[in-house]
Amino acid sequence: MQKMKNIFFLILVLLVHGCLPKAPPYPQFEKEQINQEAKRLSDALEKHIQLWYKGQASDTLPQSVLPKGYEYTRYKNIRLVKYEAIDARKQWVFRPAHTIDFQKLFGSFPDPNCSYSLAPILYAPFGAKLHMEGTYPYCRFFSIQIAPPFDPTEYRYDKWSGKGEISIVDADIKPKKGSLNPFLPNADRLLNNRNYEVEFEMAMGNPSALNPSHKYPYRVKENKLYASGIQFQGPWGLDTKSGHGRGLFDFGDVWVRYFGIDKNQNAMAGTEFPKLYFELASGERFFIMADLDGFIKASETTMPNRKKGNTDPAVYNGFDKGWDKQFGIFLQIATGGAHALYKEKPSDKEYIRKLDLGVNGRGEKQPAPACYEPHATSSNYTGYLTTGMSIKKGKVFVVTGKLPTFPDTRNNAAIFEKAQCRYWSLTTYDAEFPFSEVKGLENTSLMDDEIIINKNREYIIVYSRKEDRPKNANKENGVTWVDWGNTCTQAITLRWISVSPEWTFEYAPNEINLPWSKATWSGSMYDKNLIGSNAQGFLKQYHPIKHYLTKEAFENLGNNFTSGIPVWK
Repeated sequence: MQKMKNIFFLILVLLVHGCLPKAPPYPQFEKEQINQEAKRLSDALEKHIQLWYKGQASDTLPQSVLPKGYEYTRYKNIRLVKYEAIDARKQWVFRPAHTIDFQKLFGSFPDPNCSYSLAPILYAPFGAKLHMEGTYPYCRFFSIQIAPPFDPTEYRYDKWSGKGEISIVDADIKPKKGSLNPFLPNADRLLNNRNYEVEFEMAMGNPSALNPSHKYPYRVKENKLYASGIQFQGPWGLDTKSGHGRGLFDFGDVWVRYFGIDKNQNAMAGTEFPKLYFELASGERFFIMADLDGFIKASETTMPNRKKGNTDPAVYNGFDKGWDKQFGIFLQIATGGAHALYKEKPSDKEYIRKLDLGVNGRGEKQPAPACYEPHATSSNYTGYLTTGMSIKKGKVFVVTGKLPTFPDTRNNAAIFEKAQCRYWSLTTYDAEFPFSEVKGLENTSLMDDEIIINKNREYIIVYSRKEDRPKNANKENGVTWVDWGNTCTQAITLRWISVSPEWTFEYAPNEINLPWSKATWSGSMYDKNLIGSNAQGFLKQYHPIKHYLTKEAFENLGNNFTSGIPVWK
């Protein structure tokens, strides 16, 4: 559900003209001045709320108290609503978990095994307290993430790029009185009294200093966290050439994720939408609502699988290409643009680092938390590993490796067990996304319990067009076959969710084991041997190996095979 309109334009420029945008200088703003501007905006908003509560001002917010920079085409009739009139269903935009349908594919790079709830307008003065009341869902993993405290040294551009959210994971969310938490290790998953409440205070300051839990492993001891409904977008908030140029400030937002929903539950994982409301120190309880039709329409727009391309993999997706660790959506897209232009020199990597620093205020050498793995709209508990692949007609793409253990919950399991991870999935996307009407188009997805494994937890996944499915790519031979569809070149994302220490182990791809400087291509000390090669590295047998061969070559392996698959022919 990320909104990437301008970055798509940037990538088009990269691919069509072979040129790169100038990296904005960092720092470009005087911190105290930006803080003062944000405080003036906060004070004006608080004054209007107090007058409205007394019946002396309109419930419709005037432009003078709105952040100059929000995407006004998606939010209409921005208004104040008193606590008693809040309808939780109207606070959220919802993307349900779903089965891949080649006729109706969703965009914005989703994992279709996850239901995403997004409250896209989080707006309140500093000092206001946000209360979130809800019910623990029936699923494998559940988290709440909120826009971080206001700190202009790191930017959050257009809601999708830059600084990461403050998070709290299911096991750390304290229940209301009379309820219990079903996500604790060995807890009763099916208990009936399962209500919770979380509190966030809107604040200015360094997100990690205010939230001691905002560092690896992102575990929370208290049920109160600090966030902000006012966000700073950085230089591209003013730049009309590369950025949107609407202005420097924006709303915050709240994300709720339900991964691996129990099969007997609906897409809401057996819950209703959580209720959000603010409370000022002076006692006023309210929420700021808007008509979200434009946002919902964009979120629900689908398109069919694209019939595009028929080539073998490019060099940058070739036989020796492994995986890259994602430390930012913007950084990953810029890296992809560099690869597409065959810009692979040390100076090219340095440019990518400077571009990310200038646009987002992030980098491996920045002060915390701008040097941490979490980035805007990502799950703070997920290690994202990415790669790419093309499949020419008549050929197959095979992935082999070992699957970590996970709590096998989806069939109404009674107990929440410990394991090596919480969740694991492989999802592929249309790699030529700048040229697609719907951006970030999903194409295939497998989650952990859908993958056939042997007694050693080893898997063989075969991707091909339907007409190129090998005869021996079947369950009887221990093979999981996936229809690649008609889109030749696809980007692949491995989501590996860990919740330390109960649901992780020594080979988890977290930011401690795979640091920014070494595990992503543009890192200053990049070590390809960690995960970047198409061979076992840090992840050992859990490293997914890529194979590429003809349909006939795979069929010649016969039946009941467990090894001997050529890596690349």
